[in-house]
Amino acid sequence: GLLSLCLLINASQTSSSIFTVPSTAPPSTPPHPQGALYLLQPPKAKAIAGRDVLLPCLMKNSAVSVDEGEVSWFQQSLNGRRVVLRGNETMEDRFAGRMFLSGDLSMGNLSVTLKNISLEDRGLYLCTFFSGNSTAIHGDGTKLSIRTEQDVMGESVGTAFGITMAVVGVAAGLVALILTQFKHKLKCLQK
Repeated sequence: GLLSLCLLINASQTSSSIFTVPSTAPPSTPPHPQGALYLLQPPKAKAIAGRDVLLPCLMKNSAVSVDEGEVSWFQQSLNGRRVVLRGNETMEDRFAGRMFLSGDLSMGNLSVTLKNISLEDRGLYLCTFFSGNSTAIHGDGTKLSIRTEQDVMGESVGTAFGITMAVVGVAAGLVALILTQFKHKLKCLQK
């Protein structure tokens, strides 16, 4: 009973780590002056090469309409910072057809989706809003880390091996406990 419950819990944790690519939750709302415009981005996102990833960016505390400005996304990497998306137009060939605004702009959602990601896509992504009066508001950036499917499968095999060894250990312990209890009962019956 208890062993089955442990196996079920461990199996559900293992399967969820294989198929989901969670983004780190956004930090608690930072202190900003009343009514000030700011962009909120989670500090980290993790993804698997070959899949799609959403990079969230939310405009907060704004009476400014997104229609009154322009959204841009920058990528900061070892090679420097460069514009990768302006409006819904990619600025680099390697992002063409793979990166686009995917949030509801009218609700202040400036998020982007990056499709079919590769290891070269890792880096810090910065959301920027240029208001009509040429003021630039920047998010703090989301660091995108990318792993390969093989990395994830390797972790899964290691986890499965660990679970198997734990089950074998628990089973051996239970057998030893039962045998010692049974041996004790036999002595009681003999006296």
